[in-house]
Amino acid sequence: MIDSNYYIINRKAQRFSEMRIAGRTAVFMGSDGKVLDYGVLQLGQGVYAVLYCDEVRNVTFVTCRPGGADVITVLWRTDGEYFRGIEELRKAVAVRFSPQNKKLNRYAEAVAEKLSLGIKLRITDAVNDADMVKCPECGMLNPSGSMYCLDCGAEI
Repeated sequence: MIDSNYYIINRKAQRFSEMRIAGRTAVFMGSDGKVLDYGVLQLGQGVYAVLYCDEVRNVTFVTCRPGGADVITVLWRTDGEYFRGIEELRKAVAVRFSPQNKKLNRYAEAVAEKLSLGIKLRITDAVNDADMVKCPECGMLNPSGSMYCLDCGAEI
């Protein structure tokens, strides 16, 4: 159980006490009422993917900008805060939210790395491990029937 709400951008965590939505912008503020460092999240065209996991109360954005990509994660302390927050974000973001398992940040970082290299990926929802096949090169689980690993590109 986490003790606070967290806004994490590229692995730099900050506690937030309030999230406000204004149009296609989310603003994250600390307990002092001030906007966090990089606490203004544009929810428009720059959002490439939105991943979430109800079990860990986590919403992760992969944003794409010229010259790179960012991974921005929002973690909520309680179920109530999480479900209110994710509902507000769903209304403000045009991109489909993709359900994931607890490893969503690893997946988001892999997507961001590919975007930084100029490679666009199709975002897939989490599936049951029994419906997956393990890559012989890197061990990553891929959807059954995949010809190539979604992580390393090796032939399956």
